[in-house]
Amino acid sequence: MTYDARQAIDLCMLTMVLGREAGNQTQPAIRGVAWSIRNRVQRPGWWGKDWAGVIEAKWQYSSIEGPQSDPNLRKYPNLNFEPWPTCLTIAEEVYAGLGVDPTDGAVSYFDKSLDNDPPAWAKDGSLVHCCDIDAFHFYKMA
Repeated sequence: MTYDARQAIDLCMLTMVLGREAGNQTQPAIRGVAWSIRNRVQRPGWWGKDWAGVIEAKWQYSSIEGPQSDPNLRKYPNLNFEPWPTCLTIAEEVYAGLGVDPTDGAVSYFDKSLDNDPPAWAKDGSLVHCCDIDAFHFYKMA
């Protein structure tokens, strides 16, 4: 595929957030995270109006925005080491809108390790649980 400068930046950012947020997960889970980001881009709102805005939105993706103690802030793509090639392939597919959204319209997710203390938005009724993919719970607009 050929990309203009803006698309190339978007794709790099999407690949990075996928690797940082879900690189230790299965391909279906990585794909789910990618689609949840795409769904936000397709529904501009408080979380951003384009790929960069969504990915860089404050308090949305800790591996991009912080806190500084998050070890994922220091993960950078290395195409000779998994998971980056997988994340790039998935990013290209989802960026292009190829395939079917496995999350049924999710715009948020959280790791099941947080089940005992889920995010407030998972409890306040603004979002509804729509599916689980491996280690993640996915939520869409209510």
